[in-house]
Amino acid sequence: MDLSLTEEQVALQDSVRALLEDKYPLMAVRQCEEHPEDARALYGSLFELGIGGMTMPAALGGLDLGLTELAVVHHELGAALAPMLFAQSTVLAAEILAALPGPASEAALPALMDGSAMASCAIAAGPDALLPQLDPEAAEPRLNGAAEFVPEGALADLLVVEARTSTGEPAICLVDRAAAGIAMEDLPNLADLAMSRIAFTQTPVRAVLATGAAATAPLAKARSAMNVAIAAQAVGGAERVLGMTRDYACTRKQFGQPIGGFQAIAHMLASAVVNLEGARYLVFRAAAASEDGEPLETWAAMAKLKACQMFRDVSALAIQVHGGIGFTMEADPQLFFRRAKHLQLMHGEPLDLEEQIGESLISGRHRVLAA
Repeated sequence: MDLSLTEEQVALQDSVRALLEDKYPLMAVRQCEEHPEDARALYGSLFELGIGGMTMPAALGGLDLGLTELAVVHHELGAALAPMLFAQSTVLAAEILAALPGPASEAALPALMDGSAMASCAIAAGPDALLPQLDPEAAEPRLNGAAEFVPEGALADLLVVEARTSTGEPAICLVDRAAAGIAMEDLPNLADLAMSRIAFTQTPVRAVLATGAAATAPLAKARSAMNVAIAAQAVGGAERVLGMTRDYACTRKQFGQPIGGFQAIAHMLASAVVNLEGARYLVFRAAAASEDGEPLETWAAMAKLKACQMFRDVSALAIQVHGGIGFTMEADPQLFFRRAKHLQLMHGEPLDLEEQIGESLISGRHRVLAA
């Protein structure tokens, strides 16, 4: 299978990379950790580039591109350590709305694609997570309960909320962030990204997009696309921090020679390159699976599991090679180390992904060897 990028995909990659290098250096990453609202300028520049609706169907006003182009873009976002609201809005939320057509989705989706509104998603962090409760039979459906670990909820205009009905069925709701009965609590986290716990108290729902079985497949499809995006971000982040580490190993001298000349460091860097390239292949293989009509869910889970663990390992190596300066907040490697763990835990922790992959393998839905 040829997974090399086309000329058009390389041009897209170059355009996004140039924009991020100009608009979002690592100094801006630090600034946004202190003031998350400062990321709005970056989001505006990304929408001006026209990539807000890149995977949306042309009939809905999107570019009708595939997950390979999505991975190309998010590789660059990961290398730049961009915050998560752009991915939440244009990947996870947009995929859910596109899969659930109706007046509310058709009204909200164009705004998400052009950036005039942004959405964050209050989606279950794991299979056992508690969810807000919805009474869909009420004259005015309302939410009660709480959602944990909602990325940049305070900066969003809309919330796509996974809920449970009173009978325990899944439901997907669209809620205005400014609706009555919403209370947000900041949740400190290792990555210093804006995360919230959102409590709903008789909160009116703009629309119930789906309940029961009709909610399950769109949510799974959107999660898979988000996993490909996160995996691509992990590969981009690992590639950048490994480049920093290589350059440091070539210039930092001990005993009269660059430390990269010592076998121990050279071998660790070589192993990191092998793991990075393996993860990169798996990300683009997952993207190609969707475009070739293969089931995406397991490929996406494998890509996220592998890429995020690799990013964690490579960023830890970066701190080790940088030595005494590596673990200080003034140095850059710690930015990548903290983001790596954040990506690893969001939208499917490693154990949950392993169970999902194992079940798919044992059931025969994902074939390792041809029959």
